[in-house]
Amino acid sequence: MAAVSATLNSIVSLNRIALVFSVVLALSSAAGAQEKVSFPSTDGDLKGGTPTTISGYLYKPAGSGPFAAVVSIHGCDGATNEKGEVRPLYGTWGEILSQRGYLFLLIDSFQPRGYGSLCAVQPVFSRPVLPNRETPMDAYGAMNYLRSRSDVRPDSIAILGQSYGGMAMMFTVANGALPKGMAPDKDFRAAIALYPNCPPVAEKDPHWRPRQPMLLLVGEADTATPAGPCREMVARAKDEGGPPIDPHFYPNAYHAFDHPNLPRKEMTSLKRPDGSSPIAMSNPEARADAINRVTQFLASMLK
Repeated sequence: MAAVSATLNSIVSLNRIALVFSVVLALSSAAGAQEKVSFPSTDGDLKGGTPTTISGYLYKPAGSGPFAAVVSIHGCDGATNEKGEVRPLYGTWGEILSQRGYLFLLIDSFQPRGYGSLCAVQPVFSRPVLPNRETPMDAYGAMNYLRSRSDVRPDSIAILGQSYGGMAMMFTVANGALPKGMAPDKDFRAAIALYPNCPPVAEKDPHWRPRQPMLLLVGEADTATPAGPCREMVARAKDEGGPPIDPHFYPNAYHAFDHPNLPRKEMTSLKRPDGSSPIAMSNPEARADAINRVTQFLASMLK
């Protein structure tokens, strides 16, 4: 009887382990799930006709809402890879923030216009999709789309951008850049930039400052989008007045420090003035701190 009892206990234990494992797999699958959606850009005037239909990847929290929401802008490599899969650098933020109760919409400004990665096209303003032209129009279109959804709180939408997306986000929220006819109370409530390319913003808008509070996160070791010009821009914006910018600069952190698992990698599609390529690499400490800061910032701004 003791042997039978032990066998039964072992079977029960194995079943429990299997059940726990299946639950973990289900949760992991749910965390990575996203819904592909489409919506019109606000670029009709640029095109002189019908607006571009933009693709987006929607990450939804559990429940029916309504939720605060975040519009996200990808980097110069595009929202998806060659297989059409959302790149982890961008999709992971959708997973993280949807788990924390935010509806997250990653927009794709490139594929709907027939482009993949544009990183190798230099200088920035020679690209067919520009951070101060098409992409802000797409971001406004994404905000309009979210405002039309019953599961979104229309007065609680933030915008986030990484690298090229951070630069495009800064053009989107620049003081004086609110589209004609859009009321201030229909605007984004808060802005988050991760390692944006600040020099092009200063080149186009020497008096740049945001319309809303902004969180800025940059790696000190980043040579793709250096920290120095961003420090200078923050100082100038502070002198110009307006909403506050909360900057944080991470020692020993390279480009894409918030990537979930990126070994040291040369960004060969980009070249520095000396001919070398910048480095991209995960930094677990900076990543963890960035997640904490972004979460706290959104909680305070989108109450």
